[in-house]
Amino acid sequence: MKLYLYDHCPFCVRAEMVAHYKQVPVEQVYLLNDDEATCIELIGAKQLPILQFDDGRAMGESLDIARKLDELGNPQRLIRPHGDYLPSQEHINQVRLANLCLLFPRDIALGLPEFATQSARDYFQAKKEQIIQRPFAQALAESAEHRAVVEAMLASLPPLPLPSAHGDTLGWDDVLLYPGLRNLSMVKGLAFPSAVRGYVEEVARLTETATYFERAI
Repeated sequence: MKLYLYDHCPFCVRAEMVAHYKQVPVEQVYLLNDDEATCIELIGAKQLPILQFDDGRAMGESLDIARKLDELGNPQRLIRPHGDYLPSQEHINQVRLANLCLLFPRDIALGLPEFATQSARDYFQAKKEQIIQRPFAQALAESAEHRAVVEAMLASLPPLPLPSAHGDTLGWDDVLLYPGLRNLSMVKGLAFPSAVRGYVEEVARLTETATYFERAI
């Protein structure tokens, strides 16, 4: 099987987390961000992640893929059912604009495989500047302002359940919450409360997914 994804994409990370945790043998294929043709050929839309089965069939939608990988994976590695993740998710969503202003310009500057060409970077930048309603250069210049907003959110985030407190198991809440928090690790100087950083690092180890702390910008 092949899992088509982008490194920076939180929806893709959902699928990657479950594939690794459940020990499903998949080939991870990173597409260039401006490669519309492959996605459309596989599922009829420019959307990742995509899971392609050995018989050529393919499916999209991150949570549908995650559930399929859960079915296919090691039955001994259980995923805990959903808890009360909504307060945390709503808390994070309140600072969406500041979050995106921090992340979008950094996405294309980290040397990620989906941005290996100038055309891929230009494609992404043109689309995302429309979303944040400012040039990437301006968003970067405003980093201190956006960091302050996101840091206040992180400081007041409801407690996150550590995998180590639950027998080193992954939960479906983690599949939803971790990818966005993990992406914030690409922001140099962003103050993570120790409990939040501990959560990110525990889930990263458990799911064998990489954070950006060591190469933050």
